[in-house]
Amino acid sequence: MQNATAPTQRDPKRWLALLAISLGVFMSLIDTTVVNVALPSIQAHLNASYSDLQWVISAYTIVFSVLLLIWSKLGDLYGRKLIFLIGLVIFTIGSGLDAASTTIGWLHIFRAIQAVGGSAMMALSFAIIGSTFDNKERGIALGILSSIIGLSTASGPLLGGWLTDAFNWQSIFTINLPLGVIAVVLVLMFVPSAQEHHATGGVDFLGMLLSAGTIFTLVFGLVQKEMHATWDWGNMQVAGYLVAAVVLFILFIWRQMKAKNPMMDLSMFKSQTFVGAVVMAFFLGAGLYGFFAYLSTFMQNYAGYTAWETGLRQVAISGWSLVLGPVAGMLTNRFRHGYMLAVSTLFIGGGLLIMSFLITKTATFAELWPAFIIIGIGSGSINPPMTTAAMSSVKPQQMGMASGMISTFMQVGLSFGVVFQGLRLADGYQAGLKAHMPDLAAVHVPAELITTLHNVLVKVGPFSGSAVAHSKQVLATPFAHQIQEIVRIAFDRGFVEILRIDAGLLLAGGLVSIILIKSGRLGGKQ
Repeated sequence: MQNATAPTQRDPKRWLALLAISLGVFMSLIDTTVVNVALPSIQAHLNASYSDLQWVISAYTIVFSVLLLIWSKLGDLYGRKLIFLIGLVIFTIGSGLDAASTTIGWLHIFRAIQAVGGSAMMALSFAIIGSTFDNKERGIALGILSSIIGLSTASGPLLGGWLTDAFNWQSIFTINLPLGVIAVVLVLMFVPSAQEHHATGGVDFLGMLLSAGTIFTLVFGLVQKEMHATWDWGNMQVAGYLVAAVVLFILFIWRQMKAKNPMMDLSMFKSQTFVGAVVMAFFLGAGLYGFFAYLSTFMQNYAGYTAWETGLRQVAISGWSLVLGPVAGMLTNRFRHGYMLAVSTLFIGGGLLIMSFLITKTATFAELWPAFIIIGIGSGSINPPMTTAAMSSVKPQQMGMASGMISTFMQVGLSFGVVFQGLRLADGYQAGLKAHMPDLAAVHVPAELITTLHNVLVKVGPFSGSAVAHSKQVLATPFAHQIQEIVRIAFDRGFVEILRIDAGLLLAGGLVSIILIKSGRLGGKQ
């Protein structure tokens, strides 16, 4: 159904409310990427292992994903401003605790606390904006918020690199303290407390437990596979969690069908437009945001850029969000949302395909920038029609849950994307090594040494292959350049596979959008 409900009177402070919500969302999302570039400093200062460092990221990702739907329901029941504010305070406190960590174990715990707050902010952001602005302005407001989301996702390496280089790793967390205080004040002053439509009934505790269990076992199973690439899918430490996720999901659906006051109103899924929006969110997380994770690795580890230089060049992608987000938001009042999404995915998918053909063993930003711009145009315009379609296809009292569903599907998509693309990268990397390591015989490298080098490079994987190729031991040999070239070719082989997979995911999402999403000016029944 089309949500035609609008605020009876425009709140004169609504644009300042948008600023407050945007600041909170920016803080919560940038912390999913800003920490990546600080990992070497954290490793040195806290004497952390590689596995420890992975959990610095995974602890945040898992908790963030698990709680999205729970916070969404609590916001619908008890007030979205209240729950957003609670999340903002928890996030700010968690950031301070992160910076005060004296061991890697405490950092893991405090990152999880930080994610509790970040999840609450992200879960309710779209719903607060959707209910604060009327139908005419809603698209523009959601477009601005979407541009902030796109900017935060891509600017993490830039900000993290600058803070780590200029100060220390703790600064990537302490910067949230003054920003958090400012955001709290802005939310208290400008976000309206009145919520015209509240969900009714009590809290479905069993539904919440099943929801959290489903998402936890799903994401944790994927994280296990990501952290242990040599494990096959039948390993019980992977398959066990994924099977548990399926069982818990079935129980969750059963509970929602039987409960007097279910956590989630399944009638939302009667809307093709809503279904199309959440499916598009999954493809966007898996394809585009998964791509960003590996783009930074390519640019820093293989193209030779520092974290700061990497972030600066990625502005060619992320910078478009600031311009096109609001423009796309305005256009949601004029065009069918499914068609807009299809055009955006065509740009992103086309840019990824073009980039896959531009990748060579010497390629740098100087050769890749046209693809960056094409990807940026698509990524800068894709969120507004997706979120507007979702918000306009549900009842006002369901907006919080709808907002949480979009965020959840995007996070789960990101987890899927990172894992499956990581596997494809490793396969391509290993195939490249197998094909080209024998070439070292032409420069008189002994066969035993070739085998030893091959085994070492396979063991360290595509993320660390370049570090080995540029290590002191290798640089001391007369064939160092040949090894570096082979490792670059091997990585590129896997990276090209990722680009083409991501292009396929985005184009598939665009096709789904055309078929299912009927909202918008030219849309009809949903």
